[in-house]
Amino acid sequence: MKYILGVDGGNTKTDYLLCTPEGDFVDVLRTGTCSHETFSNGYDGMQQAMQTQLNQLFERNNITAANIAAAGLGLAGADLPEQITELEKRVHNLGLSTFGVANDGILGIKGASHTGVGLCAVNGTGTVIIGADEKGEILQVGGVGPLSGDFAGGSYIRSQIIAALYDFYYRCGENSVMFTQLIALFDTKPADLLTLISDYNLLAKSTIEIIKIADDSARDGDKVAKNIFDTVGFEVGKSAAGCIKNLSFTQVGNHANPDNPLEIILVGSIWHKIIYSGMIATFLETVQKLSGKYCKAVTLKNPPAVGGVLWAKELLLKQENSAQQIPQEYREKLLETITLDFYDEHLKM
Repeated sequence: MKYILGVDGGNTKTDYLLCTPEGDFVDVLRTGTCSHETFSNGYDGMQQAMQTQLNQLFERNNITAANIAAAGLGLAGADLPEQITELEKRVHNLGLSTFGVANDGILGIKGASHTGVGLCAVNGTGTVIIGADEKGEILQVGGVGPLSGDFAGGSYIRSQIIAALYDFYYRCGENSVMFTQLIALFDTKPADLLTLISDYNLLAKSTIEIIKIADDSARDGDKVAKNIFDTVGFEVGKSAAGCIKNLSFTQVGNHANPDNPLEIILVGSIWHKIIYSGMIATFLETVQKLSGKYCKAVTLKNPPAVGGVLWAKELLLKQENSAQQIPQEYREKLLETITLDFYDEHLKM
């Protein structure tokens, strides 16, 4: 019997979701990371970890790698072309033959868009844009640091808030209602700000509290706080628009047909936990202005590994020279069955 496999490989955990080609749930396994970035021996460590993890999944289902008809793997650290090439080599070494490997942002597109094409905009600890177009091409924009325009994510926003604090006291910067709250948060005084901004560990541990102060201030109309979040929306919007213009989206996003927008899946805690609405509004405005496409923001409501299964199904259909897109009833069946609650319940078993 054949199966399809979705893999959500992050820097802290890996989820393996096993289904039948017909879209029936079989098993789900959560293990430790398989990211090459976390192992001292890099790709060798990744291959060894994934081999152990897959063996666990295979043994409890009485199958081998030969039973996997197709797999979709979204992996952290699959950012550069040479990284993807090496990861594909390692996955092939594990016995998988039909598979796709990309940054884990691909799972958002496959799991939340109605057609399996569109963009995934990650804005959490870090930031990256992944696009998948109607021709099956995949493009990543950003994800490697400021030089690629990664001006978003929790650590970046935290640094901008603290920079604004220092800017006001020592560089004639603009005042903000955030500043007295930040001084109180760290139980410090302006004279000690240089020491504070040099203490990376303290700032990193306080990221959530720092960003919440800024979020509350932005919602109250504070100009400095609003500008920080609006700038993030603008910068991520530029990356998303650039991704769109470098891919082929002819069937979606036409302004003449607003019922068929180009879907952008928003993934990450910054998108979902910041209450101030200006950031997402600025993001969408920037994307649409620069790309010329009508876009809609979509929230990922299913486990990311479901996107891996849907991607695997696409690859299987392509291999069989059948439909280019997954039948809508298949997609709906999978998304309606493998919900977050369903998934979490089976992880406990």
